[in-house]
Formats: sequence, C-alpha cells, structure tokens
Amino acid sequence: MRNRVKELRFVKASQLIPCADNWRLHPKRQRDLMKNVLQTIGYADALVARETEDGALALIDGHLRADVSPDVEVPVLIVDLNEREAKELLLVHDPIGAMAERDDEAVSRLLEDFEATNETLERFIGEEFNIPFNNDAKSLKNEKEIAIPNLFQIIVECEDEEEQRECFEELTRSGRKCRVVNL
Repeated sequence: MRNRVKELRFVKASQLIPCADNWRLHPKRQRDLMKNVLQTIGYADALVARETEDGALALIDGHLRADVSPDVEVPVLIVDLNEREAKELLLVHDPIGAMAERDDEAVSRLLEDFEATNETLERFIGEEFNIPFNNDAKSLKNEKEIAIPNLFQIIVECEDEEEQRECFEELTRSGRKCRVVNL
C-alpha cells in the first residue's frame, strides 16, 4: 500500500478551496455540535487536501470543520492525489467509515466513568447511545446495558432518482436525519 501523504501543514481554513463535488450536506444540528466539539476539545484530526497545479489547496475531507472555523489555522494532510483520485476518495471515504458497527461492550466500558466537557456534548452522547440523562445530577446515568432505540421512519415514494435526490436534500437541509434507500 502506498503512502499518499506528503506532509502535514497548518493552514487558515478560509484559504482552503472547498471541493465543488462535495456531496455531504451539514444540517444545523451537526454544525452546532461540530462547533461545540472544536471549541471545547479542539482539533484532534487533520483535514485532507491536495495541491492544485497553481499551488492552492483543494479540500477533499473536512469541509464542515473548515466551514465552522474559517479564521483558525487547521491541521491539513497534504496528499499527492490527482483530481480523479480525489473524487474517488471523496465518494468512498465517509461511506466506508459509516460501515463500522458499534461494539456495545466497548461503549459500555467507555461510559463507565464518562464525564463530558459540557452539557451539550453530554446530551448528544446520551441521545446517540440512548442513555437517559440524569437531570438531578446533571450527568448520564451509568447503566450496564445499552438500550436499542425505537426508530420511527417514513418511506417516501419518488418518481425517479432526481425527485429522490431533491426530497433527500430538502429533508437534510431542514435538519432531518435521512438515508437514501432503493427497494
């Protein structure tokens, strides 16, 4: 396997060129949570960009982080990908990560002595792992078993792929958590 990372560089986020082909939409709730994480924990991961022919840095991964902190010098992994390879990475990077499955035992171990840095993140973690929030103690209740949440879903029938895309984009812009499914 080849190492395509050329260097780690710190660059003002506003100087990165967003990828016109970026297909990820970031609803308000996700943007707010990302701002919160960056303000409380800070940057602990690098954005990924490639150098264009004129020396500019074209973003491949990290659009949301760059967007919510334009005046910050952010860590950027510079990769030696051409435009075609960058598009391919853009298409597979997040979906491959999303294929990961949750190890409930590992989550339970992480939560045993967990203390969030602030209430917003604590509530998010509680919602994400379906753990009740203890309002009296202002902390997550430590429980040995993780409950599996009920999912309430709607299936919307569309005439074609274009209508499906429009419906998906409209719902995600309004902050809805959506998945595209073809049956």
